[in-house]
Amino acid sequence: MHINESPDPRSSMWAWMAYSLRFHRMQHGMSGHALAKLLNCARSSISRLENCEAKLTDAQAGVLDKDWNTGGLFTTMLWYARLGHDPNWLCDVKSHVSSECMIGGRWKVEMHSRLVPEPVP
Repeated sequence: MHINESPDPRSSMWAWMAYSLRFHRMQHGMSGHALAKLLNCARSSISRLENCEAKLTDAQAGVLDKDWNTGGLFTTMLWYARLGHDPNWLCDVKSHVSSECMIGGRWKVEMHSRLVPEPVP
């Protein structure tokens, strides 16, 4: 069976969680199927979690922390990942904003000059 390479844990908090999930699963000698059973999800979901294509839920993080006795590691990482800076935020913004939505150039100046009220004599 082909094993995908783990994401670079230094690239983002989400990647660190995915990397840690695979690391801890292997340290506990668990198969993907066994972890899927523990988290009550499909085996393919485990693959997506470990490849940073899906994100852990609060419930899943709690189950991992309890079963693996991590001291709240996954719950804490999940909390920080949700708060954390996404190094690709600008790419995400650019993909959602088209150039047609932007106001630019001369039209912007003309529009703003029309919005300024004329002085009252």
